[in-house]
Amino acid sequence: MNYVEWLRVRNLLKIVAIILAILVVLAVALRISVSRYLSPEAWVAHYAMERGTSETRMTLPDGTKRLILDNPSERTRIVLDDHGYAGRHIVITEPSGHSRSDADHVNVGSIQVVESRHGGMTTTVIDTNGAVPVLYYMLMADVVALIVATILAAPFAREADGHLEIALTKPIPRARFAVGAIGADVAGIVAASFLTVVAFYICQLLFETARLDFSGVNSRAIAMGIACPLAWYAMLCAATTWLHRSYGAVLGFAWPVVILIGVLTIIHPANVVAFFIHDVARVLSYLIPFTYVSFASPDSHNTLLYEGGGDFTRRLSIEILLFVVYSALTIWKWQRVEA
Repeated sequence: MNYVEWLRVRNLLKIVAIILAILVVLAVALRISVSRYLSPEAWVAHYAMERGTSETRMTLPDGTKRLILDNPSERTRIVLDDHGYAGRHIVITEPSGHSRSDADHVNVGSIQVVESRHGGMTTTVIDTNGAVPVLYYMLMADVVALIVATILAAPFAREADGHLEIALTKPIPRARFAVGAIGADVAGIVAASFLTVVAFYICQLLFETARLDFSGVNSRAIAMGIACPLAWYAMLCAATTWLHRSYGAVLGFAWPVVILIGVLTIIHPANVVAFFIHDVARVLSYLIPFTYVSFASPDSHNTLLYEGGGDFTRRLSIEILLFVVYSALTIWKWQRVEA
């Protein structure tokens, strides 16, 4: 009985897949164009071939294979520690006049380059194949998931648009029909997130053997990255069901209104009127799922998305509660819609 909704989900996922495929093709083109910058080992091999370079190989107590290239005449020294699957740590010490601009600021994938100058010498530290936080994948997936959720968040308004009489004659209880439609859309949103993660993972594989970090905040980001788009969908679904005659305007103005409310909550009020508007916006913000996703840690500047400890549990619980409440309001209203 939810065939039409599944068709909407399928067609939208096709569009998402095409866009992501285009991004992968662009990543392939980028990989080809910057291939000469993505091989630190090539720089090491270049130094090893220079006249006067001595080569020393050793194995450290932890099993790390170390290669030392020393060229006293050029005052150049390279230390390469091969950690296997964990990547390579390369330290290049050379005169500042020898450093090359095309190798000093590489930051592609999980290759990180840090350069420091001390007097007339430059030290360049290169780390390859570092673990990429899953948090970054979820941030990209959430962008796609929120767009998909916004597009899908009017299943019952579309049913009531011009053919409500036909929709109400379907031989199925309204509540069961509503749960099936919401379930189809939820599956589509989660699938869009999964496709996005897969696409960007493929893009990373073009540059290196990808390692993902699922520890700490990253595992929590997965849960929040799924719960937030679903709560956003449920909120819009409830709004479009209650205002089914103008669901296009609801979906079209949803983002501008939410952004406006967010801005009003952070602006410091200068007078009584502004203070009143600020308080109203703050109360309304409690109904918006984005309010419970924090993008700043109070005690760390290295975490993009702060979701720690009990605070994360509270935020995630509220997101789930919003999804349940808004979905219940949607079903309740759909059961009482009259032609």
